[in-house]
Amino acid sequence: MKHDLLLSRGAPLLAWGALALLLTAARPAAAGEDTPLDRIGTLRGDTLYVSLEKIEAAALAHNEMLAASGAMTDAARAEALGAWRGFLPQAQLGAFRIRSDDPLYSFGFKLNQRIVTMADFDPARLNDPGVAENNVMQVKILQPVFNGGMSLSGKLAANAAARAAGYQQARAAETVAFQAIQAYDGLALAQAYERVMLAAITSAEGHLRQARALHAAEMATEADLLQARVYLSGLQQQLIQVRNMVAVAGENIKLLTAVRSPLPLAVAEPLQEDTRELPAVETALAGLDGRSDLLAHREKAEAAGKMVGVARGSMLPHLNLSAEKNYYSQDKLFGDDARSWTVGIYATWNVFGGLGNLGALKKARAEQRAARYMLDFQERQARVEATEAWLGARAAREKVTVARGAVEAARESLRIVSNQYREGLASMVDLLDVQAAATSAEGNLVQAVHDYDVGLARLAYASGELPAGQK
Repeated sequence: MKHDLLLSRGAPLLAWGALALLLTAARPAAAGEDTPLDRIGTLRGDTLYVSLEKIEAAALAHNEMLAASGAMTDAARAEALGAWRGFLPQAQLGAFRIRSDDPLYSFGFKLNQRIVTMADFDPARLNDPGVAENNVMQVKILQPVFNGGMSLSGKLAANAAARAAGYQQARAAETVAFQAIQAYDGLALAQAYERVMLAAITSAEGHLRQARALHAAEMATEADLLQARVYLSGLQQQLIQVRNMVAVAGENIKLLTAVRSPLPLAVAEPLQEDTRELPAVETALAGLDGRSDLLAHREKAEAAGKMVGVARGSMLPHLNLSAEKNYYSQDKLFGDDARSWTVGIYATWNVFGGLGNLGALKKARAEQRAARYMLDFQERQARVEATEAWLGARAAREKVTVARGAVEAARESLRIVSNQYREGLASMVDLLDVQAAATSAEGNLVQAVHDYDVGLARLAYASGELPAGQK
């Protein structure tokens, strides 16, 4: 018996379902809020009929992983904005209250407050001044002048990282759009399987009735009758599993689109063969340079290169301007008994940190090489992915042609053997074998149609030609 062949065709459903669970997640609705069903389809009776366009739009609007990617993009852009700090002056405000019986501090406090008298030079008072207090309010501005190019390199690195995050966000949206196509076509495939099984069960019930009639007329054995019953039972069990696949496919769409509803889902239109022609492989590979994730890797390599400049700048002398204004008071925290100002220019060079700085430079250069190697691999891998997707789509298209011919042959063979069994020229085993082959052929056809439809979408996704929001 070959009637169990169709059941193995459920493996692709499990594959796309697992992929949808891995790459997508839905944003839950607010507490007490019902998600509108028309977000993904139209309610007819107790079934929600979904459309690909609505599923894709809902997934793009409500996918948590996509929202997280957008948040990380915002964070990268904020970091690029913050990188201006290496060029802008730093302003500090401070207020201090200091109490001490240290002779040097005590005399210094009085100098700050401009209250030194001749009596303060008395040795006894200098040596034992008692407890003195100084309240200081300070405004300080520090302006970087030269830091070895650290600020410029850091800003350029942050800008490249922000652009990389934007490209990653674009690729995430493309991934969600591709997942929407997979989820929709997965449901369409499951329902197509269900129709194949229902047709097979109807045919098997006819065989059983025919066997009963012939057995009653003593023209068939009881073994024929039992075989027909067993065969029908096997198909009914397969139908149960196929319907479970339909339900699982619907749940994956709900997960993808954040729709919470106990209603079953169905596609608005049955699975149909995609009539688009397969583009030439050269055409499919031509758009790889603009694939979003490759652009992101190029920007990451650019950022890694700029970080070498940051590490190199840490080894060079730094130059800063400083301006400081202080307000002093003997007994008030924010008093203004006396004032002072200080302006200076500072040159610093971390000479004895050379080994640490040299290590940081070597690390940055190694990370730059790693980023370039990864970019080279990602570009080659993308080319392989696009080529593999093209080969898969071509194979699926060829299988559609072969499977269609097989269906026609299987249907004709089933008609002939059914007539032969009715006339006593074929056994029930022969009839059920032919029926199993016809059912398998029907299943192969719907699988091939599905594979070509998804294969074209996968090719567009792999070659960077699948904009989010389009199929």
